[in-house]
Amino acid sequence: MDLKEEVAVELLKSTKKNSLPKLKIEAEKCLAKNLTVEKILDRAKLAVEENAEDLETAVVKLMVKEMDEVNRIHELNHFSNSILYRVCKIGVIGKISDDAFTSHLEKIKMK
Repeated sequence: MDLKEEVAVELLKSTKKNSLPKLKIEAEKCLAKNLTVEKILDRAKLAVEENAEDLETAVVKLMVKEMDEVNRIHELNHFSNSILYRVCKIGVIGKISDDAFTSHLEKIKMK
């Protein structure tokens, strides 16, 4: 199934209330495939709101890959804690404890 992005957004939103798991998967695939840095904040919010784990993973991967560009376009405090946590954790795996990392993340978001 090849969906248009606008349709995929609406389908993803409707799958939660209508319990349509296969359609949710297709919508997430479409949105992940067409993800760009310019769309990353909107897609991150959508992923969190709709509990779209595959889309959230695509957002995290793109944020890590394009971190410098993401930082120039968006302020970090606009992203959800769960997404920021996953992005930053990739860079510090095994270097600090989860509690220390969470504390550090909160300090970053307060700036």
